[in-house]
Amino acid sequence: MAKDTKIMLGNVWPERNTAFPDFLDPTNITNNWWTAEFARFHNTLGFDGIWIDMNEPSNFDTNVYSSNRIDGEAPTGDKLACPISGADGKLDNPPYPTQAVYLHMGEYLCSKTLCMNGKTTRGTQDFYNTKNLYGWSEARATSAALSAATGKRGAVISRSTFISSGRYAGHWLGDNTARWEDLQTSVIGAMEFNLFGIPYVGSDICGFNGKTTEELCLRWHQMGAFHSFSRNHNTQGDPAQDPAVWPSVALAAKIALMFRYQYLPYLYSLHYRASLFGATVIRPLFFEFPTDSETFTIDRQFLWGSALMIAPALDPGVTTVRAYFPSDRWYSLQNETYGQQMPVGFNTVPALTTALTPVFVRGGYILPRQGPATTTTAARKNPFEILITVAGNGGSTGELYYDDGESLSDDILSNPHFYFNFSYAATDGQATVNIGCSSPMELTLPTLDVIEIFGYAYTPDYTSFYWNGNKLNVNVQTSSYNALRRILTLRTVGLIDLNVAAQRTNNVLTWTHKKN
Repeated sequence: MAKDTKIMLGNVWPERNTAFPDFLDPTNITNNWWTAEFARFHNTLGFDGIWIDMNEPSNFDTNVYSSNRIDGEAPTGDKLACPISGADGKLDNPPYPTQAVYLHMGEYLCSKTLCMNGKTTRGTQDFYNTKNLYGWSEARATSAALSAATGKRGAVISRSTFISSGRYAGHWLGDNTARWEDLQTSVIGAMEFNLFGIPYVGSDICGFNGKTTEELCLRWHQMGAFHSFSRNHNTQGDPAQDPAVWPSVALAAKIALMFRYQYLPYLYSLHYRASLFGATVIRPLFFEFPTDSETFTIDRQFLWGSALMIAPALDPGVTTVRAYFPSDRWYSLQNETYGQQMPVGFNTVPALTTALTPVFVRGGYILPRQGPATTTTAARKNPFEILITVAGNGGSTGELYYDDGESLSDDILSNPHFYFNFSYAATDGQATVNIGCSSPMELTLPTLDVIEIFGYAYTPDYTSFYWNGNKLNVNVQTSSYNALRRILTLRTVGLIDLNVAAQRTNNVLTWTHKKN
């Protein structure tokens, strides 16, 4: 305990003892102090995100004794000592211990954390009653402090979470190990935390503890690029595992990340929907196909929203994966089979170390894209694209949420933004793309330069394009139609000015074609 105070002290990363702020303080004195500390530090060193760790809270040496301990001896030196017997020890040694305590002989509720008889909520609650809220309360305070210090939106990542933590912070899946089993379970973990309402989630790519291998690190990068929080991270003292350590991993990471950032507008729009309605971003297949019992046990594939399905390689020494395709229309996004329609059911698909991990797009959707770049700031300046995937009924829909990426607002709907909705339909003689817009903001948008359509079973007339009743010139040198794969690619610099489109509630692009 700190001298002349009632502050409980532990030992974590600082060289000396560590105190643990009472973020549940109802007077807000603690949280205001926290905000002031952030502002002081930001004045010295700028930052735009915060990573809060060890906030279960974790303590290194609770009740650590000397090696020659005798009965009744107190913990050594400045270690935290918690009572484990008598009236004072009833909270740390209750009649019915948790499973973790029960399975580890000699441990108590206070092991590796703080004493359960400590006080929180300005001294009105036992720590026993509020421990599970510590990470949540710190995330809430940190989110407010970050906004106050920077005046902008920012990311907070917390190791400890609780119900509604997703409103304030994202999460990483903790200190995993460089093992294939941990790669496999991270797929499950990301889906679980989306179910818990924390969609900004990911794992320590390549593994945190232990020495990773070239192949494991490569496969983890291929999969981890599809987690909203995508980070390679390992423990102090272990060998370096950044992608550049191995040329093969650098190549695989580059391919995966280029895809990730090309489809970032779609991912960003999924997070917008999650913020509004509590929807999942990464989701299991049975969320979309609840009547297909085959999907109930699939834990090695996952979806981005409703439209993208990822089936990563999660085992050593493989060059293919056995992926399940629920009853619907699916198209491949892998280079060697790009745009090819996939059969329903289980299929063996290539999963090369030198190519994009198996990714497939579902028919009936319109996905916004943008050319990738080395930073998201640079990528935002690249022209927009949309990928239209035709379903069995021929219709497709999609949406794009777009803002400046940094403005603060308590209400996402009142935050200045663009919201575009897309639809596509075709008859034997004509195709129509509708682009509607609501909530335009004062921000200059790049143009929409590329429209790509999978499952397009027609030969287009490039001279017949009209935009809101006015003739539209399509560059036939850069546009193409692949009749074998049924892919139409319209590629023209400045094809559609979205800034003009944003001033109308609906815009119409039409053209004529002949059925193949």
